[in-house]
Amino acid sequence: MRNSIKYGLIALVLSISCIGHATENPIEKADLTPEQIQRAKTFKQVLGTDKGYRSGAYVYTKRSIDDYMKEPEKLAARLAVLGFTDVYLGSEKALSGEADDYMKWQKTFIREAHKYNLKVHALRLSSAKLYVSDMKILEDCNSVINYNYSVKKSDRFDGVSADLEPHILKKGFIDYPKELTLVWDSKNNFGKGKDNDLLLKRTVEVMKLAQKELRPLPLSQALGFFFQPRVNNGLLEHGGADEFLQYCDQLIVMAYNYKPSRVFEMAEPILKAAEKSKNHPKSVSVCVKTSLGTVGDEGPVTSFQTHGWDYMIEAIKYLVEKGSTYPAFRGVDIFEFQGFEMMWNNKVKQ
Repeated sequence: MRNSIKYGLIALVLSISCIGHATENPIEKADLTPEQIQRAKTFKQVLGTDKGYRSGAYVYTKRSIDDYMKEPEKLAARLAVLGFTDVYLGSEKALSGEADDYMKWQKTFIREAHKYNLKVHALRLSSAKLYVSDMKILEDCNSVINYNYSVKKSDRFDGVSADLEPHILKKGFIDYPKELTLVWDSKNNFGKGKDNDLLLKRTVEVMKLAQKELRPLPLSQALGFFFQPRVNNGLLEHGGADEFLQYCDQLIVMAYNYKPSRVFEMAEPILKAAEKSKNHPKSVSVCVKTSLGTVGDEGPVTSFQTHGWDYMIEAIKYLVEKGSTYPAFRGVDIFEFQGFEMMWNNKVKQ
């Protein structure tokens, strides 16, 4: 009876699991239980990728990559079955030149992901050193460019995803560059020309230089939700969506809250700002959190995880419905896959 249920569900998923013009069906390599298959079907439906939206998952080295170190093919297949269209892939070890096992894993994973028409973006441009060194920007970009030149087309990155966060550069930050004189202070340093504004100005400059170096590879940037409202009310000159979109193909709004209404409230000012120019359709992704215990974690209030799978499904459905009223809406992204997978496997305490 159990086998008949499983094969019935597999047959159901076979009809929907191919993405775009994928050359292979991922269901067999994914090695899933009947419950996982059914949940994947539901998740894929609410993402709205059949309506042209895209959805990316953050995949980090010390989390999912290490979890699947011996099975990159399975990870790629599972992401495809779930309906993801994009992967933001931790690449620091593979591109360091000092970890052959991670390099081999990366090439295999990207090759497998491409079989299902997934786009794989290298996670780069996140170091605080970029605030004081143009050379570091070029090094980061060239690590991806040189890698792409050195491998077969099937193994190349499709883009670069930046995660440059000026708001972490607070007094006492452990990796604060000694050459930097600007300090982020949410209480005292807002105002045009003050430290917060100048840090955002430099963030935009980093994207400008990176875009020039990376072309034609597309560039995305993770963006704090709280910049745009302060641009709107005159507390910041820099950091608005329209400014970043001069140099980035996509913005990923880090809208972390367990309430879907609050998530959309965080993202909406950026969707509105991107829409004003009329030049950036489907350029803003709304990123939700499915993990706990990540760097800078602020606890359960920021994550869907403790509320369970069904809650998350309804939340994403709500976000796609609300987002669809804005031409700039690109889709919903997931931070990050290991925490998401715990929910998928029903292994979280509620």
